[in-house]
Amino acid sequence: MTTRFVGTPLSAEFPASNYPQLTLSNRRPVLAFDDSTSETCYWTTVIPQGWTAPATAVISYAMASATSGGVAFDVAVEALTSGDATDTDATTSFASVNTGTDAGVPGTAGYMEQISVTLSNLDSATAGDLVRFSLARATSNATDTATGDAYVFALEIRDGA
Repeated sequence: MTTRFVGTPLSAEFPASNYPQLTLSNRRPVLAFDDSTSETCYWTTVIPQGWTAPATAVISYAMASATSGGVAFDVAVEALTSGDATDTDATTSFASVNTGTDAGVPGTAGYMEQISVTLSNLDSATAGDLVRFSLARATSNATDTATGDAYVFALEIRDGA
């Protein structure tokens, strides 16, 4: 697999409400996703030439305080092709979410772990498309039982090449 995009906390885009807080963990920028409210952020990019499915999202995270329980994240893709009938001023067109879970967070708070999420719902993304990747902590998922914030360091998108 080939890394095609890396979204960092400093390049994240935020909706008007229910978004993770941009903060620092030992001077490292992180997005702090709450344990009780589903918070969302986005990254926008262009799908590079040579892109091939399947695609995978890799979420690098650590827990702020939890040492047990699990976490779940939803990743959604919105692909726009030139000439699409999507009014970007008024609407979004994200495909169905792809969910990734980690049933056991690290036993020490602050230890980094990665969750791989297969992106089976890619919104027909192809090379040259303008895309947004949406990341949300899936607090209503039965696997998400860890208390406290989940700190996200990065969202990496890999394709099948």
